[in-house]
Amino acid sequence: MKSTDLFGSAKWLTPGDAVNTPYIRGEFSLDKDIKSAKITICGLGFFELFINGTRIGDDLYGTLVSDFHETPNEYCTAHLGEQLAHRIYVKELDIASELTNAANCIGVALAPGWYRCNVNNYGPVKLCFRILVEYTDDSCAEVLSGEWLKWTQSPIIGWNLYFGEHHDYNTYRLDGWNELGYDASSWNELTVIDAPDTEYYISDCPPDKVIRYITPKLLSETDDAFIYDIGENITGTPIIECRSDEICKIEFRVSERLNADGTIEDYTNHYQNSSFITDGSKRQYHLHFCWNGFRYVSVTKNAKIVSCAVTHSDVPVTSSFSSDNKLLDWIYNTFIRTQLDNMHCGIPSDCPHLEKRGYTGDGELICECVMMMLDAQKFYKKWLGDISDCQDRVSGHIQYTAPYVRSGGGPGGWGCAIAEVPYIYYKTYGDKAVLEEFLPKTLHYFDYLEAHSENDLVVSDQPGEWCLGDWCTPEEIAIPAPYVNNYFYVKTINRLIEFCNVLGKTELISDLEKRAEIKKAAIVREYFDNETGDFAKNIQGANAFAVDIGLGDERTLAHIVEHYQEKTWYDTGIFGTDILTRILFEHGYSQLAFDLLTSKGKYSFHEWMSSGCTTFPEYWTYLRSQNHPMFGAVVKYLFSFLLGISQENSGYDKLIIKPCFVDGLNHADGYITTVHGRVAVKYVKADEYISVKVEIPTGVPAKFVYGDKEIALSAGVNEFTLKR
Repeated sequence: MKSTDLFGSAKWLTPGDAVNTPYIRGEFSLDKDIKSAKITICGLGFFELFINGTRIGDDLYGTLVSDFHETPNEYCTAHLGEQLAHRIYVKELDIASELTNAANCIGVALAPGWYRCNVNNYGPVKLCFRILVEYTDDSCAEVLSGEWLKWTQSPIIGWNLYFGEHHDYNTYRLDGWNELGYDASSWNELTVIDAPDTEYYISDCPPDKVIRYITPKLLSETDDAFIYDIGENITGTPIIECRSDEICKIEFRVSERLNADGTIEDYTNHYQNSSFITDGSKRQYHLHFCWNGFRYVSVTKNAKIVSCAVTHSDVPVTSSFSSDNKLLDWIYNTFIRTQLDNMHCGIPSDCPHLEKRGYTGDGELICECVMMMLDAQKFYKKWLGDISDCQDRVSGHIQYTAPYVRSGGGPGGWGCAIAEVPYIYYKTYGDKAVLEEFLPKTLHYFDYLEAHSENDLVVSDQPGEWCLGDWCTPEEIAIPAPYVNNYFYVKTINRLIEFCNVLGKTELISDLEKRAEIKKAAIVREYFDNETGDFAKNIQGANAFAVDIGLGDERTLAHIVEHYQEKTWYDTGIFGTDILTRILFEHGYSQLAFDLLTSKGKYSFHEWMSSGCTTFPEYWTYLRSQNHPMFGAVVKYLFSFLLGISQENSGYDKLIIKPCFVDGLNHADGYITTVHGRVAVKYVKADEYISVKVEIPTGVPAKFVYGDKEIALSAGVNEFTLKR
């Protein structure tokens, strides 16, 4: 849709470069009894809407992040000549209950959001809205944004998406600004501008909200500050009260860890500092248009923290896992917390503070976990649009982040999200339409991979950009990038063959199979050692990559097993950790896979748990961010292997329940929620028997597999006993 399709003749307005955080207001009249009323509104970047002084809805930030519209200074356009697609999401809100059949006031608070921040600059903040009113006599009226609105600087005098906000309620005493009768005679005129040239969509993606509140614990005090512990790493904002009746300045700092002396650690502070100049009242102070990522808060002694608001996208958890293994339970719960912390404004981010970006690599890795364990269908439908938009229409190149922000990555584990995310979406929800949409896009990406290959190995990305293979290995990256990128190329070809089979486009399969054989032959030629049976010396899980695409011989798998039985902990990066764990489960080495998941070794989930982490760090070695979900890709195996919940087709239309019973796990209980309903598995081991309970949704064929024994399962709860 275009702007006029949604807004009619409403005018786009801006205060220009004079202000980033304005208040905008105006008054209008309605003259009949109201039956219904809705507003279609877009504030670029973030906004809050008020009618007659009442905040409309409890959504935060208002506008989803997207590749809003073309801008000439965009790096990939200006320097690489790439052509991306663009879109803007708008909100439709019911406002009938707040309007009167007389005079009314509309107020909008704006902030730059993702539209104009540290990493993007699409221009000054903008506003457009259209109010459609239906009266009880069935006649209609509309109120359109235009020159009758005015603006002034809000109390938010400093704003940064990554760092925080600075408010001044003493200089800018604007109480009642969004109510009828407020004197706005000194306010400023807005400038009418052209509508951004882009595609417009009504948003149905889950918005950010305040999900819950946590009361922090006062840990200590320094000469000038109180230091609080939230108890877990969160995204959101402290809620602060002033302890003084005098006008004063409150400052707070947040971080993920503390220094040895109990003060805020600068390393994980990431410059997240905010301040409030008070007006002498007892109002509460908090961030309005950004979120911090933190566990600890330091606040000046003229204030106290009464609560912390946990904010993220309103995506319900639709799964559960518990067992008699404390570490497995920690892994599941920590992944859920980490992932929710990284769902904001319609993107799955890498971290909620340092970068806040929708990395295609991280997102590709964890998308199956998220779709399996959360009610994330609409969230990922929106992100699929971002992935599509970030493809260069000329070369087929996929950016490292969606929406596009200049970042680092590689052509395999990052770019191949163009097929992997749609594939997992299809497998989870049974929606063939995404395969139809992304099949030609993936074929176009193959053109790009071929153009950046030498001797049939993917060896480069865009000039001057990164060309990673795996990432965040505990030691220096040693697994060759071309090897990893060719693995992803072959894996994605195999995904596309599945696309073709599902869509009935079998005429494409022969060429795809030939292409896969060429790429696999290049891997064997360059990286296979005939003397040992290893690929790339089996460094950092290299053999697992090969086995996953059908390469190697019996020694290749055997050496994986030997290596990790001896090492007993992960030496792999973000992709290798996931692939290695799955290969062990798939090839009958469930015990070793379980032992790695529960290892107490140097680089392990246990090390993170024992050190007090409440979210997953970015690195096994705790470098940089302490809130990255990417290593949590293995959490899906708690369900698909340890509980044994798997499917034959897509959309969980036909279920196979086949738990892997391993030593060290005597009780496991969990469920996921599919498009058909809840699938639950519980088992308890005794000396000679295993008690099993399985819940199956109505209308879904299912069977339980134990060794060579199969048990047909019916809808509802099935209970039985197995002999060990």
